[in-house]
Amino acid sequence: MAGQSDYLPPGLPFNRGAWPQEYRDLENLDLWASSLIKDLYARKVTRAVVEEAIKAVPENYREHLRARLNYWREQRENRGRS
Repeated sequence: MAGQSDYLPPGLPFNRGAWPQEYRDLENLDLWASSLIKDLYARKVTRAVVEEAIKAVPENYREHLRARLNYWREQRENRGRS
């Protein structure tokens, strides 16, 4: 990562194994969202697969996953623009 993410608190240890489980779950959802967007643009998955992925996530994490999907979509669309 280029810098501290907006969903993790500052001061977490470098060793991700020492993070509380909640923060590890958030980071894993972020990585999954990035992968889903990459695969969507590569036409390896469809929108329906992404919608099913959102439904498969526990209710308390769905908004986070949606936010990260939108973040990675914006990053993808703005790539190469300055």
